[in-house]
Amino acid sequence: MKQRSIKCTVSTDHLSGRVIAALMLLLASLLILLPGTPARASEEFRLLPQTLVKIAVVEWVEAQGEYREWTALNGEYAISPSGRIALPLVGPVEAEGRTPQALAGEIAAALQKKTGLLAPPDTTVEVVRYPSVFVTGSVERPGEFEFKPGLSVLQALAMAGGRVRRTDQSGGYSELEQIRYAGEIGRIDLQLLQLSTRRARLEAELVENAEVDFETALQGRPLAGHAAQFVRDEQAIFEARRNAYQRQHNSLSELGTLFREEIKILGEKMVAQDRQIQIAEDELGNVAQLVKKGTVTKSRETGLERIVADLQASRLDLAVASMRAQQRLSETERDALSLEGVRRTEIGAELQKVNLEIDDLELRRGVTEQLLQATGASLLRRGERAVEQQPLRFSVLRGADEAMRVEASETTRLEPGDVLDVQLDLLRAATPRASLENGIMQAQSR
Repeated sequence: MKQRSIKCTVSTDHLSGRVIAALMLLLASLLILLPGTPARASEEFRLLPQTLVKIAVVEWVEAQGEYREWTALNGEYAISPSGRIALPLVGPVEAEGRTPQALAGEIAAALQKKTGLLAPPDTTVEVVRYPSVFVTGSVERPGEFEFKPGLSVLQALAMAGGRVRRTDQSGGYSELEQIRYAGEIGRIDLQLLQLSTRRARLEAELVENAEVDFETALQGRPLAGHAAQFVRDEQAIFEARRNAYQRQHNSLSELGTLFREEIKILGEKMVAQDRQIQIAEDELGNVAQLVKKGTVTKSRETGLERIVADLQASRLDLAVASMRAQQRLSETERDALSLEGVRRTEIGAELQKVNLEIDDLELRRGVTEQLLQATGASLLRRGERAVEQQPLRFSVLRGADEAMRVEASETTRLEPGDVLDVQLDLLRAATPRASLENGIMQAQSR
């Protein structure tokens, strides 16, 4: 809400003490809005719970030619946890999320409505104290600190006394423990790297992909040199298993093709055999008529009957051979399905085992990293020589109930109510981290 601009011409011959006092009061109220004052610095600040504000309300009394303070309202007020501010005469007013200028306009409008004034009284809201910021973690004096506009992470770290400076004699841990925990994390990372490449290979085998996507599986993993070796090993296993499975599958497919051809040929032979049997039976019928007439001897009829019987026996042999070929074809197809099923079952079981091992290693790694962070809370010394300080890692918890965590640097500007978490980044100092992509590309190019 913009302040009312008041123009007033006063004769120096008639200036009274009351008029001079009124002008001084007006000047004091206007100074609040001058550039460089705390009010101007906080114009863009959105009010939060626990913010302490100073409210000043004055009214121009035209009949008396002076400004009158609303002393019952003027004073300092703290915004409640619910985001409201309680004022006499006005009652609760929503303050959270508004700028001081917007809150001043809201209060002035509420006073005008409540008192029936023709114009709203001049109202100013000035931030006296912002919500505190909190610093926790590996600092010398964690706790609550007063926020100032422009406060950076490095300044907040200095307010908290800087990083911890305890030594072994004051309750720290030995350098040997740090080395042991760092080595354990390195060993776990190596196992995770190997298992991750194995899982990528198994997942590719399970869905029968032609290639393994190692780059996606190993994204963000350290130890690129080891990654390249693991990729080569798993790629060799992938190709060997795929080729072996393909050979077995092709062998069964070829065997099935042979059986189908055999069944087809036997079917054609049975058709030809049926035609021969039909011809022989027709000839036998004709000979039987001639035998009855006495023109052909009985021995001729008997010979034809023997030929028909032999042809029918051969027809049965062909039918049995066709059934056996069909049985062998069914067994071959069943073996092919069984081969695929057994392969998928074995891959699934192995993949499940690898996933369980990865989950267990990640849990162990998290616990070991916490232990490493705990032991790293001391500044280690060997005689008069101090061990090089580990880098710090900053994160800021912001928003309702500190629900949002963002990574920060030393120059990051803090906001009122932020929680700055400072941790010793011992893992970055202890574990070598190289580019994975180069290692993977080297492995795939070999």
